[in-house]
Amino acid sequence: MRLPILKTLLIFSPAKLNLFLDVFNKRPDGYHNILTLFERISLCDSIHLTEMHSDEIIISSESPDIPSGPENLAYKAADLIKRSLGIKKGVKIVIEKNIPVGAGLGGGSSNAASVFLGLNKLFGLKLTQETLLSYANRLGSDVAFFILGKKFALGKGRGGDLQTISVPKNVTLWHLLFVPPLEVATRDVYGLLDKEKKGPGGSEKSSKSLKLTKKIYDVNILISLLRRKNVSLLNQNIYNRLSETVMKSYSLVSELKSDLLKSGLKNVYMSGSGPTLFATFKRREEAQRVFEDMQYRLSDRCNIFLTNTL
Repeated sequence: MRLPILKTLLIFSPAKLNLFLDVFNKRPDGYHNILTLFERISLCDSIHLTEMHSDEIIISSESPDIPSGPENLAYKAADLIKRSLGIKKGVKIVIEKNIPVGAGLGGGSSNAASVFLGLNKLFGLKLTQETLLSYANRLGSDVAFFILGKKFALGKGRGGDLQTISVPKNVTLWHLLFVPPLEVATRDVYGLLDKEKKGPGGSEKSSKSLKLTKKIYDVNILISLLRRKNVSLLNQNIYNRLSETVMKSYSLVSELKSDLLKSGLKNVYMSGSGPTLFATFKRREEAQRVFEDMQYRLSDRCNIFLTNTL
C-alpha cells in the first residue's frame, strides 16, 4: 500500500523584548507575579514541521545550544498536543536558530508557540486561540504572548494573563540588541532577586523602604508614550526590575552596559532576565548608523542585531 504524501509547514518564530518588567510576590507554584509590557520583534527563528507516519517527535537543529530531546520546549509543545488530543501521528521539528539561546529574548517560548500554531494547521485540529492559549500557559510564562499574535501586550500573573495594547498601525520601534557570550538562566536570576529582598535576618525588606530611594515607574505612562511614538520620553521610562540583580552578579553584562553608555548611547536596558541589552530608536536610519558604528567597536565582545517591532 502506498503511504500518503507527508505534509510540511514553515512557520516563523519571532523574539520578544520586555519594555517594562516589574516583579512582585512569589507565588505558591514557585513562580513570581509580574507585570510586563511585551514587544514582538523581527528577529526570528524558522521552524520546519513535517508530518511523520511513525508516532514520534524528532527535534533537529544545527545549533549546539538547544536540547534535542524532551527538555526542549518545542518538543514539549508537540507532546502536549499529541497526548491531550490522542494524536498518533508524529512530527519532525527542524529549528533554524537565529535568536540567541538563554538571552532573555523568549526564543524557546516562541518556538513552543510556533509548534502549537503549526501543528494546529498541519494536523487540521481547528483549535481556537483560547484553547491554544490554555496549552501555552501550561508550558511556560512567555509562550502565550507568541500565540496572541500582537505587536504589544501587557502580561500579568506569571506573564500569561494577557491584555492586548492598542497602538496605531504605524508605531514601529527600532532596536539594537547587544548579546554577550553568556547564557543566563531565568530561575537563577529570580533566586538572586529573592535573596536581595531578604533583610539581614532573613525577613522581607519593606516595600516602603525600597521605594524611598527609587524612581517610580508606571507602565501606563510607557504605553501612552508608545501610542504617541514619543521615543525620547519612552526611552526614559523603560524599566526592568531584574536588571540591577543581573548587573550585580554578571560582570560581563554590567561592563558591556557601561561601555555602551560611554560610547554615546544615552539609554541602554536589559530584556527579560538577560543578558541581552538593547537601545531603542525612532528611525531606522539612526539605528542603522549606530549599528555600523557598534559593529566596528564591539563585534569582538558581543553579537549585535538590528531589529524592529513586528
